[in-house]
Amino acid sequence: MGSALNDSPERWGSAMFRTAQVRATLIGWTVLMLAGCSGPVARKSQQGAAADALAVGPDREALARSVPADYVVSILDASGGVAAWAQNKRLRAVGVVKLYRPDDSFYLTQHEFEVYPWSDAVRVSASEPRGKFVWQMVAGRFEMVEGTPATDVSPLYGAYAGYADAFLQIVTAPVRLLDSGNQLYRQPAPFRMGGQWYERIEVKFASGMLAVEGAGSDAPRMSQPYWTDGVFYVNRASALIDMIWLANPTNQEYLTVRGYDYSDVKTAGVRVPSKVEIFRAGPDGTIRDRLAQIDIKGQ
Repeated sequence: MGSALNDSPERWGSAMFRTAQVRATLIGWTVLMLAGCSGPVARKSQQGAAADALAVGPDREALARSVPADYVVSILDASGGVAAWAQNKRLRAVGVVKLYRPDDSFYLTQHEFEVYPWSDAVRVSASEPRGKFVWQMVAGRFEMVEGTPATDVSPLYGAYAGYADAFLQIVTAPVRLLDSGNQLYRQPAPFRMGGQWYERIEVKFASGMLAVEGAGSDAPRMSQPYWTDGVFYVNRASALIDMIWLANPTNQEYLTVRGYDYSDVKTAGVRVPSKVEIFRAGPDGTIRDRLAQIDIKGQ
């Protein structure tokens, strides 16, 4: 939306309680926890209906049958625990965003994020000088929901998918370790990076299920992962995954995403970053130029 930041943060700054949902704003995030039933619903747009369909919880039977490794349990516990994550169907936040150009100058804007942990999905909205842009990633599939990319004057043009999915990965990293089919290879030998000790978890991403194809869809479909490989870096002191390297060799796209300032989200029961940085990277994991910096409002 350019440099004018007009949306009022109060939209995200108060808690509202309703029959079918609870919203609690903590460290700038709004949390949606859906009850098992709901009352009458007013007519919604197709976008709204699709978004609601993404707001689902885990497959509780499959979750009960799964036996994650001890190190996965430790990561989940550090971020609030699997029971707490299971209660959170949608997380919302508004971020002040710096989008960087190759000369390291930046474009200041604001993005609204809707994250759906159990649908492996994220929706991003931006109001820019030439119109509104809304795009989403659902189980690895990119869709421009609203707007014409050719009219976008921001440096993000052409990088919508990677940007959105990198943000999704760092916010929902503990849940991604539970995704069925993902192959995890833990490298337990600690190493020092930036003055802190880390462990590596190498990930081979599996195909996912599209949780929604649009309003009124009959059945989900398989979707190829956007990233084929990743490395999750576990901070030994906090047991949080605060850095991830992601690889899409087909598109020759490699990104590193970092999360900072993880805060206790006590009402929601989970911990998420309040600042995110995304960098372009090399196939060997080398960090290159900065793509974006996101500061969640309300800090």
